[in-house]
Amino acid sequence: MKTSTTTAAERSEFRSSVRDFLSSASPETRVREVIAGGTGLDEAAWKGLSADLGITGLLIPEEFGGQGMGMAEMVVALEEAARALAVVPLLSSGVLAPLAIQLAGDAQANATYLPGLADGSSIMTLAGIDGGGVTTQARDENGWSLYGTKTAVLNAQIASQILVTATTPTGTGLFVVDAKGLGVVITPQDALDLTRPTALVTLEGAPAVRIGGEYSEAFGTLVSLGRIATSAELLGMSEKLMEVAVDYAKTRVQFGKPIGAFQAIKHRCSEMFAHVESMRAAVETAALVDPSDTVALHEQALVVKAYCSRFAPWIAEATIQVHGGIGFTWEHCAHLYLRRVKTDEVLFGNALVCRDELQQLLGLTA
Repeated sequence: MKTSTTTAAERSEFRSSVRDFLSSASPETRVREVIAGGTGLDEAAWKGLSADLGITGLLIPEEFGGQGMGMAEMVVALEEAARALAVVPLLSSGVLAPLAIQLAGDAQANATYLPGLADGSSIMTLAGIDGGGVTTQARDENGWSLYGTKTAVLNAQIASQILVTATTPTGTGLFVVDAKGLGVVITPQDALDLTRPTALVTLEGAPAVRIGGEYSEAFGTLVSLGRIATSAELLGMSEKLMEVAVDYAKTRVQFGKPIGAFQAIKHRCSEMFAHVESMRAAVETAALVDPSDTVALHEQALVVKAYCSRFAPWIAEATIQVHGGIGFTWEHCAHLYLRRVKTDEVLFGNALVCRDELQQLLGLTA
């Protein structure tokens, strides 16, 4: 992955293209239809994003069928996909998986796995969080085998392969397993976010292929990039929720005039706008950091995730409050966004976790 080479104007044009596509491919009615179907994937939207727009290959070098872009371009796509609540594995298969593979520095793995991720024909997810308090182990038994559990694995039910971080005799390694293979048990979880299912993945001697060598430092970089990516999603949803709240405040009449004329509602909407603009500045700044400058990357990732995880939930809750009783109903879109916002809030660490890590990074702890 490299730093951005596009201009702000080019990224704005790209945003318009993605938004236009998703407005027709993933309206709220379609999102609810896919949720009801229980498949966890809007195949038409995924095909359009991958094959037609090439978004799944943004972070993949051109030699492997990708676009050779950077995070500055990807955060635009993430914002728009989250804004539309598109039921697609963009975060897991379009961001985390290709980044995880490239960070391993394994040329053969790049050639093997990246082309399928670039064109969307292969769906891959990352299993990085150990479940049940037991560390996932990798054992060399005439070939690597994995033992343990991974929790909150995004899109595991639709993935063809799963990237797993596991402890080896010499440190931490990155491995790939067949999601439908022997020794892999995928148990769906009751996820808060209805648009992005998660699962518990149990590994019972699952045959695995190791990618690269020691992965501890690379995983730290991956977490920072994941924080930037989830912050972009929080920004996209917050902007959409602000627009929904403002539109309602303009049209809902109470005591003979729009509720937006009342000072309390005015202040609430203006606060939303201020936080959205601050989130946008933080996301754009973090996305433009040179990924090879790991110190700056870690710092900016912590700053943006701490801010977005703090105020995106506030914006979602304020939107519901502006709508009054209707905002709490299943029929209104606000609860769908709130569910995704609350999930993204804790992915890669909530505001408190990120602030604590930032204090340690800057040497501000007692």
